Amino acid sequence: MSIHDMPEGMKSEFLSAFRAEFGFGEMAAAANDDAAAVLKAAAWAWQESRAAVVVDLPERAPNDDPYVGEPWDCGHNAAIDECREAIEAQGLKCEVKP
Repeated sequence: MSIHDMPEGMKSEFLSAFRAEFGFGEMAAAANDDAAAVLKAAAWAWQESRAAVVVDLPERAPNDDPYVGEPWDCGHNAAIDECREAIEAQGLKCEVKP
């Protein structure tokens, strides 16, 4: 995956960190093969480090649980869904605990 394939939030965070560390970004890398290689290697390492992180989310509430009322059930599940979307938008993986 190149930086162009990264989700926008991840790409922005990566480029900001890369510029802070190395002092150049995409435009300089486009004009210099060595800089392009450094950018490509750093992007690969960044993506691999993100792929190694898995966030465990709590189990969704069952809809037929007599001890869980409808409003709590819907809010609990909606919160899990929204958290999953936000986490995955940053390029991380989520798993639901059984």
